[in-house]
Amino acid sequence: MKRIINIYTEHKNSVQFYLRTTMDNFHPLSNDSGDMRRFFETEKSAEVIYAVNDSFVQFTPSYGREYSDEDRKGTDKSFYFKWVSFVEEPIHISNPYLHHVTGLPTLTGVKRENGRFVVVDFDMLKLLEELRLIEHNSVYEQINRFVLGSGGLLLGFVSVFLIFYGAYIFYEMLLSPYTGEAVMHQIFTSIISITIGLAIYDLAKTLIENEVLFKTYDYGNDLQNKALSKFLTSIIIALSIESLMAVFKIVLDDYSKLINAFYLILGVTLLIVGSGIHNRLSRRPRKRNS
Repeated sequence: MKRIINIYTEHKNSVQFYLRTTMDNFHPLSNDSGDMRRFFETEKSAEVIYAVNDSFVQFTPSYGREYSDEDRKGTDKSFYFKWVSFVEEPIHISNPYLHHVTGLPTLTGVKRENGRFVVVDFDMLKLLEELRLIEHNSVYEQINRFVLGSGGLLLGFVSVFLIFYGAYIFYEMLLSPYTGEAVMHQIFTSIISITIGLAIYDLAKTLIENEVLFKTYDYGNDLQNKALSKFLTSIIIALSIESLMAVFKIVLDDYSKLINAFYLILGVTLLIVGSGIHNRLSRRPRKRNS
């Protein structure tokens, strides 16, 4: 939902211009099912169409592609028309919302014609796909999504295993007669396992969300940057904990080896700085429609 809204917001003017042009070219001769449903022949993203009179009462059924909802006939729409305005544009386009029937993100277009209001609900996902703002599902894309989705799922399984393995190590430490340095080693090992598991899970989630569920042309570079950033983050976290363990061991054993821990911490610091520079340079301003 959030991804769809972001894409729509970025291309709002273009999307609304397309919807207004499409509705402006539609002139049903009557309010019966045949005439109203002609709109579905030219607009794939349209889901529901109906008509409302000047008293803001729906006087036709809600016509879907494969059904007619007679129960909606006679419904008072005055509440919804409080936010409908034709001052700036002759055709009103609503803000995105979740449809009460489908539960999907939806846009509604309202057009006044011949003493009535023609209302059309558009599925935002289909609309953005139709406008090529979300990548088209070709055969190659289906294969690509399957491979990437499978990889993302496997990463997810690995991350869950690491999280439970870290929990197992900690549980075993509580029940076993570990003392002193061994206890700290088990605790740090558990923390490393759980932390890396969470980082890998976040990486898998990003991969599935961007490459499988909502792949777009505009977010390809962002995905690569996110994936690299999350991968570096997992390495930095693991090395940071390892540095802490090294310092702890050196303090207990031999201060002369403290320089080795310093070099390790310095390396982690350089990784953090490098990651920050990469994130800064990889940012790009959002394109805005004028």
